[in-house]
Amino acid sequence: MEKEQQQVTGGERVAENAGSRPGGPTVEEAGLGVRLLRVAWVAILLGFAMEAVLLLVATGFFGSIPSLGQLVADLLKNVSWSVVVCSGLALGQTISRIKVPAMGVLGLLAAPLAFEVARVLHKGTLQALVATGDASGGSAEVSPVLLALVKGIEYGCLGLAVAWIGGRPWGGLLAHVGVGLAAGVVFGGVILAMTSAAMPQPSGARLVPLAVNEVLFPVGCALVLFSAGALGQKLSGREQDAS
Repeated sequence: MEKEQQQVTGGERVAENAGSRPGGPTVEEAGLGVRLLRVAWVAILLGFAMEAVLLLVATGFFGSIPSLGQLVADLLKNVSWSVVVCSGLALGQTISRIKVPAMGVLGLLAAPLAFEVARVLHKGTLQALVATGDASGGSAEVSPVLLALVKGIEYGCLGLAVAWIGGRPWGGLLAHVGVGLAAGVVFGGVILAMTSAAMPQPSGARLVPLAVNEVLFPVGCALVLFSAGALGQKLSGREQDAS
C-alpha cells in the first residue's frame, strides 16, 4: 500500500515538473508565444488601418493619389513598423513580473529596430520600383539616426506609461488612449518640426499625413496592447468556466 502511494506521489511530482523539462515548453513560454502571436495579428490590422487613414487624408484634403508602387511601399512600411514595435512592447509586458522597467527597456530597443526595418523595406521597395519606372525618386529626409533616437525615447516612455497604468484599477481603454495620445502629441510634434526643418519647401500634403500618423499610431499601439491583454483574460476566464 505504501509503495503504491509512493508511486502515485512520484507520478504527481513528474506531472508538476513536466512544464520545466527541457523537452517541452513551460506554461509561461506557451503563454508568451500566444500573446506575441495575438499582438502580431492585431498589429498587422493596425498597419492596414493606419495606411487607410493616411490614404484618406491625402486624397480627401489634398487630392493626392499615390501610385500603386508608392502605396505598396507605404503599406509594407506601416505594417512592418507596427508589428515589430508592438511585439517588442508586448514582449516587455510579458517576460518579467516587474513589468514597468521591462516595457520601458523593450520599447526603447524595439522602436529603433522597427524604424530601421520599416525604413529599409520602404526604401528597398521604392528603389526597386524606381528601377522599373514605377515610382519617383526621394526627397530631403531627416537623419535616420536622429529619428530612430527620438522614436526609441518615445516608445520607451510609452512602454513605461502603459505598464504603469496597466497595474491601476482605472487603467482601462480610455487611459490607454490618453497615454498614446500624449506620446503622439509630444514626440509627434518633435518629429514634425524636424521634418519641416529638413524640407526645402515645407508642404502640407506631406506634413499633414505625417502629423496624423505620428499622433494616431501611438494610440493604436497602446490599444493593441490593451486589446491583446483583454482578449487573453477573456479567453482564460472562459477556459476556467469550462473546467
